[in-house]
This record gives sequence, C-alpha cells and structure tokens, in this order.
Amino acid sequence: MDQLRELVNKLQQVCTTLGDNAGSDKNDGLPSLWEVLPSIVVIGGQSSGKSSVLEAVVGKDFLPRGSGIVTRRPLLLQLVQGKPGAKEYGQFLHKMNEKFTDFEAIRQEIEAETHRSLGSGKAVSPEPIHLTIYSPDVPNLTLVDMPGLTKIAIEGQPKSIVRDIEDMARAYIKGENAIILAVSPANADIATSDGIRLAREVDPAGERTIGVLTKLDIMDRGTNARDVLEGRSVQLKHGWIAVVNRAQADINSNVTMDECRKREMEFFNGSPHYRGLRNVGMGSLTHKLCRKLEEAIVRQIPKIQQTINKGVQDMQKELKTLGPMTANNRGAMVHEILSMCREFDSSYATMLDGGKGGGEAILDVFEGKLTKCIRELPFKEVYSLANIKKVINEADGYQPHLIAPEMGYRRLIEAGLKLLKDPSVICVEEVYLILQQLVGTVLSSKDCEGLARYSLLSAEILSQSGLALERMRDDAKAMVVTMVDMEASYLTAEFFREILRVQDEKDASLLTMSGKGIKAGDGGTSEDLHLKQIANHVSAYLGVVCNQLKATIPKAIVHCLVLQAKKSLLDKFVEEVAGKDAESLRRLLGENEEVMQRREACSKRLDLLQTAYRELTVSLSSR
Repeated sequence: MDQLRELVNKLQQVCTTLGDNAGSDKNDGLPSLWEVLPSIVVIGGQSSGKSSVLEAVVGKDFLPRGSGIVTRRPLLLQLVQGKPGAKEYGQFLHKMNEKFTDFEAIRQEIEAETHRSLGSGKAVSPEPIHLTIYSPDVPNLTLVDMPGLTKIAIEGQPKSIVRDIEDMARAYIKGENAIILAVSPANADIATSDGIRLAREVDPAGERTIGVLTKLDIMDRGTNARDVLEGRSVQLKHGWIAVVNRAQADINSNVTMDECRKREMEFFNGSPHYRGLRNVGMGSLTHKLCRKLEEAIVRQIPKIQQTINKGVQDMQKELKTLGPMTANNRGAMVHEILSMCREFDSSYATMLDGGKGGGEAILDVFEGKLTKCIRELPFKEVYSLANIKKVINEADGYQPHLIAPEMGYRRLIEAGLKLLKDPSVICVEEVYLILQQLVGTVLSSKDCEGLARYSLLSAEILSQSGLALERMRDDAKAMVVTMVDMEASYLTAEFFREILRVQDEKDASLLTMSGKGIKAGDGGTSEDLHLKQIANHVSAYLGVVCNQLKATIPKAIVHCLVLQAKKSLLDKFVEEVAGKDAESLRRLLGENEEVMQRREACSKRLDLLQTAYRELTVSLSSR
C-alpha cells in the first residue's frame, strides 16, 4: 500500500508541476488528472489548530505562524517516507534545485514565496505552493493545507475575503476524491464549526469527511468532548479523532515533537473523560489518514487509468488539429504556405461544385434571378404603338420610308436590347457575391483548420482572393455587355424573311413575347394595324434574343468567372509567395496567440498524462 500512496504522491507532483490542480482553470477544456487522484484537504477556521496538526504529522516546525490570515495560499504538502537513517530535507516546486535541510528556512521560504506571488495587492490566491518533505519518519501522504476560514473581514482585508477563502476551500474539497480533514477546536461550539459546515455542504452524506478535535486540554472545567468522540453528538460517518497540539509555551521552549506526543498520550490516558478511547492521539490520526487514502486509491485505480488513456487520446487528437510548430527556414515556410494554399483551392473547388452555398446558389441565379429580371424589363414601353410611331417618324427624318421602316425597326430593337445590359451585369454581380462569400466559408471550414493558426495568412488569402475575384468579375461583366452589344450591332435578316413566310400562315414557330402569333390582327385604322404589325415583329425578335441570352449569359459567366475562380483564384498570390523573403514569410506564418497558448497547454497536459501512464504502469507491475 505504501507503493500506491507513493504513486499518488508522484502523480500529484507532476500535476502541480504542469498546472493541473484544484486551483487551476477548469473551463480550459483540458483533461484533469488531479480531479481523479485522492487527496487529503485540511480545512478549518482560523486558529483552529490546523497548522499544529500538520506539523505534528510531519514531526517538525515549518509552517508560518502569527495572527490573522497566515496561510494565504494552499500548501500542497507531500510527505515521502525515506529509508531509516536517510537525511531529512524539504524541496519546493519553485526551487527544485535547492534542498532545504533547515526547517526554519522552509518556513521563511513559504512566507517569501507567498509574498512574491501576492505582494500587498491580493489577500489570498488559489494557486498552491508545492512542498515535498523527505524523511524516514513521515508517512507517504499528500495533504493540502487551506487558508483558515473566517467569518468577518478585519481592518486591512478586502470585504470579499470571507467569500474568497470559502470559495477556494470549496474548490479543493468538492471533488469526489478529496478526503476532507475538518479541524475544529473542542473549546468552541463544534456544531457551528466552519470546517464542519463547509464539509457538510459538499459532502452531506459524510462519505469523505474525517473530523479532528483540537484544544481538548483547554476546555472549560466540567466540559469534555467524549460524546463527540463516541459518536453521540455531532455525528460523522467516519468519526472524530482527538489530538492535543503543542502549546505556545512548548513551542517557545523548543519542546521536541516526540516529547509533545508523549505528553499528548499521557493527557488522554490520565483523563477520566478520555481514558480507554482508541480514536485519540496523533498516531491514531496518521493511521486513519493512511488507511482512508489507501482505500480511496484502490477504489480509484480503474478511473485513473481510464482518465489517463482518454486524456492522452484527446490531447494527441487536438494537437494534430492545431498542427506542429511553425517552420523557421525559408524553404520550409514557402512549402507550408503553398501547401495550405493548395488545400484552400481544393476545398474551394469542392464547395463550388456542390452545396447550397456554391453551385446550387449559382444555378439559382441563372435559372431564377436572371429569368425574373429579364421578364420584368419594360419591353412593352419599347413596342407600344405610341413609341413605335414616334421612333419611326424620328428615324425617317425628312425622307419617309417607302415600304418598311427599316431604320425604325433597327432603333426599336436596339432600344429593347439595351435593356438587357442591366440584368446581365446584375447576374455577374450575384455570382461574384456568392464566390466571395464562399471564400470566407472555406477559410472557416474543417478542411482549412490549419489556416486558423495563422490569422495574417488567412487575412492575406481572403484579400488576394477578393482581388482575383474582382478582376474575374470585371472580365465577366465586359463579356456579357459585349454579347448584348453584339446582338444590337447586327440584326439577323433571316428572321424577318421568316416573318414574311409565316405571317399569313397558321405557323406557331414565331411568337411575340406575350406568346401570341405575329399576325397584326383585325380592327383599327390601317395605320394602327401597321403599327401593331411592327410591334409584333419587334416583340418576336426581342423574344428570340432574350431566349438566346438566357442560355449564353450563364455560359459566359461560368467561363470568365466561375471556372477561373475554381482554377486560379490564388495563382497571383502563389507567385508572390515564391518571391518573398524569409522575414515576410515569417510574418505571414505568425500564429494566433490563442493557438500558440493552446498548443503549449495541450503539450504540457499530454506530457503530464504520459508521465502518469509510465508511473502507473511501473507501480502496478511491481505490486
């Protein structure tokens, strides 16, 4: 069993070394080994005798003393039992290269480290001081000494001190694997003891609480604590143990710990109130603590193994996602940037080919918005009888047309075709916006998680992609406008020859934009009939051209914009990267501070868990 307690000591030391303890941030998402390791946490009110109990377990004077709050940070005290005759010394985690053989120097270092970390600005801190004491005369135990609970803030202390200390103690004892050592002075009302009150709050069933009674030797005459020790008053599932600490006079007189332990047992054996009780004395307390800790360790071994194994897997997976440390030489940096650009291009092409944010959205622009915009154009104003009459008269000038007003026809059709420029340009803009939004979607996608490490590189890719898309958009705009201008520049004469052929036949191959035949119809003056005939001819021609452009404008946009974006969005940027100097590349690969900190935290936690795995494997195999 000593091996198991020694194992937990080692694991807790590793935990504290790498920042995993009850005072660390539990919202960081890192797996905590500390939470599944059994520990003994000592709580109690100020001046309840906590420090004296701990010193009695160690057998040395080493804790700061004084009035008010003396313990201002948790003291994580690990006791390591050495071989008989081995040298006694203490070692602090913050001074691993120094061995303290003078226990008075240990006391001074605790005070100095507390002052260094807190100064005069803070009253208390949940970050522990880690001290390991090696001695042949100590049991293998890990104890956490908490600042003493208090009911009111005295002068010079912040008003929040009462709550701060209580919250700190609660954080250390609320875990299911914390054995609570609740110290209460027997010369005060035990039922209202601060330590018992807090212990019952987090451990209402008393499964983890051991009560310690101090100061029995200074109780009022006629009173004693036997009812408590025999379980008839202030009951605890695991009972109470009574101890008699050294008096201040003993400390001033340098009375040894051995002599004090001898006097302690003389007091209990000589008292009619406590004679015959077995749950008295520091020896009983040490034995009980060792036994309870051993039981907790045996019970927790499977959970410890499970936590280590799962934690290693989780940390390895997250570190893989975060990626390795950034390369430092120019060639490696160029390679890394180009690799991420290729990943971006590949992901962009994949999203563009399918999905609601890519190909499907573009298709909706072509089949929905373009058709709707063309349908809503004011063509009727172009071939209204009044406009036709006006345009024809203006086109004829001083020489009226003889048979067909050809110049008027041309101007009417040109006017109608000009209306098609806006829907064509709008269609380009709509597709451009989709492609632009897709860049941001890809950058934040799982496929480009590696880019999330580099905020400057991500911003540069976003910027360069935007510039490339703008150039492609302008090319596409020029193309579709040219296509509309081409239709206006050359009218198909064959269409009008076909009109003459079908005009008096019942042929439905040529229809106006409203879907009617091109025959002028009956009724009205001869001039009206003539104008209606021109209107139908112009409408039919515009209808044919509109249908052609509905098919060819999307082709032009896909050719000039969509396919170019798919193939060469980052081509210009890649060329620039190849020519950049090492310093410029290093700036591009400057990682987010949060990512760097997270990788470091995950690496430390992985080291902790792997070390714990090795220690656990060796310990269990040697049992």
